[in-house]
Amino acid sequence: MGPELADRIAEEVATVRWLAPEEIRTRARRRSRIRSLVGTVAVLVVVASGSVMAVERYVPRPLPAGGQPLLAGPSAPVPSPDPVAIPASALLQPEDVGPGLVVEREEVRLETVVEVVDATVPLGCPGYALRDRYDGLARVVRRHTVQQPPTVPGDPHSGAPVVHERVFRLLPGAARQVFADARAVPDLCAEYRTPGAIEVDGRGLAVDAEHRWRVLAEDFAGDESVLLDWRTTVRRQDSAAVVDGPASRLVGVVRVGDLVATVDRVDEAPDPKRAEALTRRAAVRLCEAANPPC
Repeated sequence: MGPELADRIAEEVATVRWLAPEEIRTRARRRSRIRSLVGTVAVLVVVASGSVMAVERYVPRPLPAGGQPLLAGPSAPVPSPDPVAIPASALLQPEDVGPGLVVEREEVRLETVVEVVDATVPLGCPGYALRDRYDGLARVVRRHTVQQPPTVPGDPHSGAPVVHERVFRLLPGAARQVFADARAVPDLCAEYRTPGAIEVDGRGLAVDAEHRWRVLAEDFAGDESVLLDWRTTVRRQDSAAVVDGPASRLVGVVRVGDLVATVDRVDEAPDPKRAEALTRRAAVRLCEAANPPC
């Protein structure tokens, strides 16, 4: 299943709503109280054209109150006097990734829960769920996708994504904790399973998604950095037969000062050297906005 189809499926299955800052804070506080309750969690697995794939949700959000978007467009400037703002130029640009690419799917959010690794990790890995992780909020989160130009005018999701990037601004001590939480994933969750169900020919099929995490490189950029390899294989629960996979996804995580970025390559040919180089470049981009600056 190609990146275009995966992104379209992600848009169709995602249900997203804005949370008020107080509700976000309440949920963050609640996380520490539920870590002792690790139960069975169903994970949505999407099927299309005979393939199965776990997809991350990069979809447009509803407009905030008043109907005005947080970003006026791909080149909307962020006021430089604001020490909290993350300018668009602090994220990877098309020239950093490859020829003929564009930036789409831009989003800025304030006071939001920090989720650097995939949501299946705290849900499916008991060791990580019990870890004393950072429970606060990011002051600002900015994300965008470097991708092929849209094939349908006005529909950014019609262009094949190449790299998703998210940048979180936190207090300096919190930034170190958030990075440490991401680095702990392969140590605590080298292998785990998440149960779920898929639909084949109109009938439900129970499956298990096997997840494997490992470190490919670390301490190669910024103040702290790591390149993670996340492999997934989907099997039938009744026979253990492979339904899809193994599929590999490379995720670079880098901290520069009070900023933590994730660089997520989603094209069809994972290349560790290329992913590491992009994470290095992302660290350089972060320097202009980091506190303290590089």
